[in-house]
Amino acid sequence: MVVFLHPAILWLAALAPILFYISIRRKGVSVPFPGISLAKPLPRARLKWLPPLLLSLAFVCFVIAAARPRTAEGVQKKKIIGVDVALAIDLSGSMQAEDLKPDRIGAAKATLKKFIKGFNQGRMVLVAFAGRSFTQCPLTSDGNILVSLLDQLDVGSVRIDGTAIGDAVINCINKLKGSSASKVIVLLTDGENNAGAVDPITAARAAAKEGIEIYAIGIGTPGGAPVPAYGPLGQKFYLQDQFGHILLAKVDMNTLREMAAITGGRAFRAADNKALEDIYDAISHMKKKELTVEKIRGYHELFPYPAGLGLMLLFLGGALFGARRRLS
Repeated sequence: MVVFLHPAILWLAALAPILFYISIRRKGVSVPFPGISLAKPLPRARLKWLPPLLLSLAFVCFVIAAARPRTAEGVQKKKIIGVDVALAIDLSGSMQAEDLKPDRIGAAKATLKKFIKGFNQGRMVLVAFAGRSFTQCPLTSDGNILVSLLDQLDVGSVRIDGTAIGDAVINCINKLKGSSASKVIVLLTDGENNAGAVDPITAARAAAKEGIEIYAIGIGTPGGAPVPAYGPLGQKFYLQDQFGHILLAKVDMNTLREMAAITGGRAFRAADNKALEDIYDAISHMKKKELTVEKIRGYHELFPYPAGLGLMLLFLGGALFGARRRLS
């Protein structure tokens, strides 16, 4: 089967009809190619549209060549012991609370990096959420890419604030569907679900139907912690309610425990940095399942064929342009 290394480039082929139309509308086009005497008997009407057609087809050939068509030389199958993990990290404003050091989001990212670097038996997908959820990295076994993309995340990466736990879980489910490995969602949050279209319990039931376990981590001290904010001049203050009381960001552990129970997973509370590290260490020893993966041995490149045909059409079309000018 022919596949393309850069399939998006193929959209450029849609420009060929436009180039053809522009070419036949122009007058007195000069192309630095030699004419051929065999073209003289051809009717002038045919010479009017034939060269632009050939050059347009040459453009299509070059586009196909640039998209790098290739065929797989062979597929190697092997068995590995692995697990596919969806990492869902909360980026809501309350993750700036400082009951973990330097703050919740800083501690979460630092520990998550260690977890990613030590994970070598399967694939991971990175999902971020606040008031909505998005995929930061699709399933990959490349830990360096995951760490690099994790570094780009911070509080505020999601423009809509809030905590859409259910939506994040549904996003993770969609990314893990179809996998034959053991499937796990590692959900890290510090708040209560207050946004999104799907409630957490409904999302957990959907995960259970797909055979996906949820390992839920509630980050933050039991009593909660104030959430810092900064004014336009950089002055620091803590968020307050309408009565002037400092707001304390608390995690809804009851919901996380219920989600974990529904899916056969576990729920943890990370009250400090050490506890957070211990939790990820425990998760790294989760049960794994043998699966068969396919690895392509190599590819046979096909781009020389459309490139060569394009050069032939380019030369012939240019030659006919020259012949048409001499006959006009």
